[in-house]
Amino acid sequence: MTIGCFGDKLSHTFAATAALIKSGNPDECEIRGYDSVRAALQAVKNGECSAAVVPIENSVEGTVTETADSLGELGLYVTDEIILPVRQSLITLGGVKKEDIKTVYSHPQALAQCRETLRNVLPAAKSVPVAFTSAGLNMLDSDSAAIARAPKDGQVVLLDNIADSADNCTRFIAVKSKANDVGEKISVLFSTENKPGALLDVLSVIKSHGLNMVKIESRPAKKKMGQYVFYVDFLVSGKSVKLDGILGEISLKCGDLQFLGRYNPYSWNPADNKQ
Repeated sequence: MTIGCFGDKLSHTFAATAALIKSGNPDECEIRGYDSVRAALQAVKNGECSAAVVPIENSVEGTVTETADSLGELGLYVTDEIILPVRQSLITLGGVKKEDIKTVYSHPQALAQCRETLRNVLPAAKSVPVAFTSAGLNMLDSDSAAIARAPKDGQVVLLDNIADSADNCTRFIAVKSKANDVGEKISVLFSTENKPGALLDVLSVIKSHGLNMVKIESRPAKKKMGQYVFYVDFLVSGKSVKLDGILGEISLKCGDLQFLGRYNPYSWNPADNKQ
């Protein structure tokens, strides 16, 4: 079984992929790295991989929009999720000092998660985005640093745990071409008419069934200015409900309803970040 992964063996997504395999699939798997979220998901769509693991949401910077948009566009399904603490480290070549650093490389999300720390510790350094966090490790020289999970051979951690929030964590999802039949968490995507109460009408269906909506977010529909789609996650745990019936009711209140997956929510304990 081949699983696509955003990034290489030193990326945070690789760590999440390994954790999902260990907890949910005892069979041996090949993890194949990709330089972008879209490429990892496209590999599932094309049949190159049985599944892909990608980041979907960070506790500091919010939704990973490339993942959200690609899910809707490629017609793939979320089948698992895991939440992991994200420890960002400032990594350099051996012998490089803070005063030597003129450039810091990392993924835009990681740079944003460490924005205040960089401003205080390296106020004159330029932040340069790269494809994924650990890609910056390949660009290090005598006057640069990278923000990543762990160093490569010959590199050192100059500063550890530099994220602005001590509770920095990321939710990762496993994505497949076929949806699960069971699970307590549901993800959907839909649009509404541009009229008063249109969104409320949709959400009222969820409320009428006593279901807990745990996330809602709007994204541009990418058609014209002012048109949006809504991503909604809700829980059906402890409820004897027929999902097809609920989705049918929702579809009557909105346009272009798209089912994005059914899976079990990950039980997250913030104390895990302290380990």
